[in-house]
Amino acid sequence: MSEQRPVNREDLETLLNHLRNERAAASLRVDGTNRLLGHLQVRGLEPGTAIQLGGAKGRDRLPPAGTAVTLSFLLAQEVVAMRTELLEPLDIGSGGRQRPRVLRAAWPTLPLEWHHRDEVRVATPDLPPLRATLLVQGHRIAAELLNLTETGLGLGLRKVPPFALQGEMQVDTLLPGGMALHLVGDVRHSGRLDDDPLPVRVGLVLRDLPPEVRESLRRMIQARRIILSESFREE
Repeated sequence: MSEQRPVNREDLETLLNHLRNERAAASLRVDGTNRLLGHLQVRGLEPGTAIQLGGAKGRDRLPPAGTAVTLSFLLAQEVVAMRTELLEPLDIGSGGRQRPRVLRAAWPTLPLEWHHRDEVRVATPDLPPLRATLLVQGHRIAAELLNLTETGLGLGLRKVPPFALQGEMQVDTLLPGGMALHLVGDVRHSGRLDDDPLPVRVGLVLRDLPPEVRESLRRMIQARRIILSESFREE
């Protein structure tokens, strides 16, 4: 389960210096969207004012100053997320529009959010399925959650249900870390896969997702992406 930890300026500066010294991988997501900028690192600090982030390319289309963002860092077995906003970037070097730029994020004032990397698991094709319960037409059916995003999900069933997989369905699942999800969606597609342990497949388009649940999913997905990105870099 994620944990919020308030920090004072001295402790935050110590943490950020540690992240810089460890060259911790970082990513930045514009709040309320899927727009993500990765492969960043702390380049420098303006204590009490800004965090300088290197890694942005000259061709990157950077969000404007004042944009609310979530900045996430991978540190050993944890992911730490900071809610902040962008400041005016620094231009360095030469090369016209292709010159590298240093991003500047305002010094965080809100509590930091910590995730243990083992808990940052959103169902994706490269992970084992999550257990789920499908509720439809008064029936409760055991299912496996194969993939999950903020807009849709995919399920696998071991047995063919005695009714058509169509219309509205509800799905209950529990993410590692204790986050319970009750999701409502409309069937987008269904089908069969022969000789598969989960031969019945159904995809749902989510609707009526509460804003706080959607934002929690976005943060978890961002944290997972940064872990995957770092693991690919190490291979």
